[in-house]
Amino acid sequence: MKLQTPKGTSDYIGNRAEDLNRIINAFQTSFDLFGFNPIKTPIFEYASTLKGKYGTDEKLIYEFKDKGNRELALRYDLTVPLARIAGTNQFSLPSKFYNIGSVFRYDRPQKGRTREFMQADIDIIGSTDIACDAELIACMSYGFDSLNLKPTFKINNRNVMNQIFNQLNITESKYNLVLRIIDKFDKIGLAGIKSELASEGIESSKLLKLVFIKGSPKKVKSELNKLKLKIDFSEIETLFNKINNIELNPTKVKLDLSLARGLEYYTGTVYEIDVGVGMSVGGGGRYDQLIFDLTGKELTGVGISVGLTRLLDLVLLTKSKSNKLFIISIESDISKIITELRKEGIICAYNLNARNLKSSLNYANKQKFENVLIIGKKERLTKKYILKNILSGKEEKLSINQIISKFK
Repeated sequence: MKLQTPKGTSDYIGNRAEDLNRIINAFQTSFDLFGFNPIKTPIFEYASTLKGKYGTDEKLIYEFKDKGNRELALRYDLTVPLARIAGTNQFSLPSKFYNIGSVFRYDRPQKGRTREFMQADIDIIGSTDIACDAELIACMSYGFDSLNLKPTFKINNRNVMNQIFNQLNITESKYNLVLRIIDKFDKIGLAGIKSELASEGIESSKLLKLVFIKGSPKKVKSELNKLKLKIDFSEIETLFNKINNIELNPTKVKLDLSLARGLEYYTGTVYEIDVGVGMSVGGGGRYDQLIFDLTGKELTGVGISVGLTRLLDLVLLTKSKSNKLFIISIESDISKIITELRKEGIICAYNLNARNLKSSLNYANKQKFENVLIIGKKERLTKKYILKNILSGKEEKLSINQIISKFK
């Protein structure tokens, strides 16, 4: 019988694993630079910890019983485990955390959507200042920028939407329902939204216009004024100004009234990350009640996450500078040379099996090494080694210091 991975999961091998590591390292470097502290949480929790946090998506939780008949579940995201930690430990506030790891959802596998995928998550606990939102978006933006990716951060605010719903005379008990319906715009279109709102007895003429309103706060405010809706945008305007003042790299932000984010625990600003592939690659928002609801501790929180494996599947990464060398030894001891190169941070591999020059070159090519260093007795005597680019065929003779300078 052919061995396969479970449905919706993948192995990562060779270049694909290297690319995934590059993505992970890019965001971890950004998180460290912005002063977030790492945490690690178990991949499974008590099922009761996760249930009641994800609205209609709760059906996607992977649940199981262990041998002690305890009800457990694979983690659905990295936010709820963080909320558990924040509510059961003491930290100086505000606290900044990051977590990188696999999450699991019993979803229908399709392009860009799997049942196991990796997320990178940053959160700030214990502050309601809008500067936290700006810090999160700027930090994520820097991680994308280091991968030469230029996302748009779509932003909305639950308080803004609540004001709109109030002025449209929508019953407060239906606010979350209307948000979930609007959030389906990309999936069911305008006709689908109209149909669902009608089934709930909600007048939709002005609501349907909201899903097309997006841009700068000034533009959105102008469009709402045309609908005779007077909304306080001060919080959103402050956020946009703070993001623009952090000039580490250009960050594109857009206010989008169709954005709701479906999770039950969001209470204020919400975000979504768009890299132009027709599908969100991440998002987040403010969750001021989640930690209290879970642990009874009154702590506010705000966070944002990115799906790392979704980036790998959907975005063509630019090629990184190759500092990898394959060393081909021809009847020559190369251990000292390899050690010297590795001390300088140059990635080295060599022909562990005895091979002639041709077979060694073929092996290096199959292992995706662009450059090989050929060392024979003559090269050891002259201390000039043959550097060959497999793709171009170009050869040059270099000293060890010249090689280090070229690849470091």
